[in-house]
Amino acid sequence: MKFITLIVIITFNTILHSQSQTGLVQYGHKQSMGMGAPIGIDYNANLIFDNENSLYTFAKDSLEGGHIRESVYIEKDKDNFFVNSKITNKLGFQYYVDKENKKLLSRDIGFNYVKEEIPTINWEISDEKKDIGSFECLKASTEFRGRTYTAWFTTSIPLPYGPWKLQGLPGLILEAYDTNKEIYFYFKSIKYPMDSKIKIQKPNSESENKEWITFSEYKKTLINKHKKAIENGRMLIEGFDSADTAEDKYTMGNSYIEIFDNE
Repeated sequence: MKFITLIVIITFNTILHSQSQTGLVQYGHKQSMGMGAPIGIDYNANLIFDNENSLYTFAKDSLEGGHIRESVYIEKDKDNFFVNSKITNKLGFQYYVDKENKKLLSRDIGFNYVKEEIPTINWEISDEKKDIGSFECLKASTEFRGRTYTAWFTTSIPLPYGPWKLQGLPGLILEAYDTNKEIYFYFKSIKYPMDSKIKIQKPNSESENKEWITFSEYKKTLINKHKKAIENGRMLIEGFDSADTAEDKYTMGNSYIEIFDNE
């Protein structure tokens, strides 16, 4: 009965929103990989969407009020601190969902232009609800690329979009996070529908004279980069004759949002 009721609500809302309308969600995008708490670098992010596609962007100069390149001292407690870099650029990181062609186009880590099929994410929807802004949201959870995520989505906007690469639910994701909120997307505001329709621009590799690569090529690039970082890190530790060689220091989860070394 719960499932049937949800389908009825989604169908009704889909009819109401059958005309293409543009929306803009503003999120906070917090990255705290390896810190065990949501204490890391905090970016402004936005998701612009309509019935056909969506574009999520963060670490972009214009979203932060200008270019940023700075080191940030982060103290977790009296015994643990981190120094991370907050860096923005003109284009930012971009994630474009093309529903019609079932493609996800990204300007991702290393400013690689990555083309892949829209990932199939197997969400489990629960009965739990909470309000975010003026929207009632349902809770969903999943395992995706090495992390366990919780998402809160609203069927009031029955479009399958969300922050970063998280998508595929029967409603717009307004908040999402992994275990310990080391990856944390939180809601700030929304304009929907907007007064005018804005053309959503997909990432343009030609603007940087680059070629599109496949997700498998991108994955291989990150794995190789991570292996080199491990080698350099171990050489540095050996140079200081340190006994601190814990293997968990070298997992991809401490550096990357997508984790491939536990597959």
